[in-house]
Amino acid sequence: MDDLTRTDIPLSQLPVSDELNDIKRDEGTWHRVSAIAILYFVEKFIVGLVNNIFYMIPMFIALWDEIKANPWIAVGIFAVIIGLIATFAVLSYVFFRYRLAEGTVEVKSGIFFKKHVNLPFNRIQNVKLEQPFYYRMFKFAAMAFDSGGSLAQEAKLVGLPLDFAKQLQTEINNYQFEPVTDDNQTDLAPPHVKADEIVENTRSITDLIFHGITSNRIFIILAGLSPFVDEIITFVTDRLSSWGMNVGQTIESESMIVLSIYVVSMFLFLLGVVTVLSIIGAIIMFYGFTLSRTSEKYIRRSGLITKHEISVPFSRIQVVIMKQDWLDIVFGRFNLKMEQLNGQIATAHGSGGNNKLMIPSVFAYECRDIIEHVFPKHHLHDTHFHAISKRFITRYLIMFWIPMSVLIGILGYDALQGKDIQWVYPITIGLIWSLLTVLRWWRWGYAYNADYLYTRKGLFGADRYCLPIHKIQRVTFSQSWVMAKAGLASLKIQLASGSYSIPMIDAQIARQLQSYILNKVEVEAQPWM
Repeated sequence: MDDLTRTDIPLSQLPVSDELNDIKRDEGTWHRVSAIAILYFVEKFIVGLVNNIFYMIPMFIALWDEIKANPWIAVGIFAVIIGLIATFAVLSYVFFRYRLAEGTVEVKSGIFFKKHVNLPFNRIQNVKLEQPFYYRMFKFAAMAFDSGGSLAQEAKLVGLPLDFAKQLQTEINNYQFEPVTDDNQTDLAPPHVKADEIVENTRSITDLIFHGITSNRIFIILAGLSPFVDEIITFVTDRLSSWGMNVGQTIESESMIVLSIYVVSMFLFLLGVVTVLSIIGAIIMFYGFTLSRTSEKYIRRSGLITKHEISVPFSRIQVVIMKQDWLDIVFGRFNLKMEQLNGQIATAHGSGGNNKLMIPSVFAYECRDIIEHVFPKHHLHDTHFHAISKRFITRYLIMFWIPMSVLIGILGYDALQGKDIQWVYPITIGLIWSLLTVLRWWRWGYAYNADYLYTRKGLFGADRYCLPIHKIQRVTFSQSWVMAKAGLASLKIQLASGSYSIPMIDAQIARQLQSYILNKVEVEAQPWM
């Protein structure tokens, strides 16, 4: 076997004649990555430009007449943009440096604002490998390191040879399992057990289609277009007129039934387009999805255009979530998420949800089997949840109807003055708010046993949370004067991954649960990471 494809030898023992190890062997020296990293910086700037395209649309609208009269203006604008992207990409590559010392990775980056990150191996929570299509052709990769701290303490290496990146990933993952000893103690950390990966779960194209249908995110794009609705309507109307279709005359001449058919048909057409785009997005993100496991971690690989690989030690997982939107409920599927110390690396490196350990569109029994390796003997998939108090409904209805009653009083005064008041709008809003409040109360629930605390919440869908009690860091008991009179209280559960609440339950149960959690954490003193 080629030494570079092995994952069981330290970096320091790689052949010194290899170019990759000339980089590693000269520890303490700052190194430059491969020039192919320029393509990564180009992609980064293009993605940043696309993410801010809505802020540029008003400029193009204002210059539209000038651009139509002088097309060279548009050519000049695009030439400037391309030139700036190329310049910043090359400069980012020139100023990018890294070095690997014993148990530490350091990265320097930035053109105008310099950034220097020093990240010890034992603080690295996850090591993620990315392979955009332009890296896969030449066997290069990018590495993202998540320390579980602030965004400023995250680091990324780009333009590394793939074999070297895999070797470095293994070295970092194994580092935390090295035994720690002194003269008076035995090993404090368990020995790292080498084991072949076992494929735990894969996702077919059919599964990804279901995920695309049920987890539609393209409405974010539609929301971003909302400021330009008038311009879009004008454009569409003009285009239809050029095809011989007069929208105004059609509305005036056709009956209400025919117009309703037109509206429904257009809505279904747009819904179909949105669904197709969502399915395409799901396939691009999760194509070739494979969830593998070793004795101590999960490894997720996926991606059509850009290959992503992330390994997550079981010990780092704080909370497991079985998410269900309303369409997931119809199809009987879940999106299984495993939350770690934080989810900041995705934001830090612009990789969106790819960094999260999420298994899309799985059935309940698959969730049960996957979670079993992380949280043994859990019952998240079939737990019976206790409802919170119905006073939750009363509380939020009062919070809504107090300001609404003021509005209704103003409208009533205007009605007495002879003004024409459209009462249907406040009444409709009030009914919708009341319905949503009841739905939220109905979805909210809690349960617990000797080892786990479960919560459930949602609106049209329902998300189930499994919180291991030994990982809980703080439990806050809160009670207002009104809640005390009703014998109710709320609990706020704090873990390293975030906070989770159980509102308005019996105060005695809340006290007992708080005491049990704090006592169990103190007595057992199990590690939470």
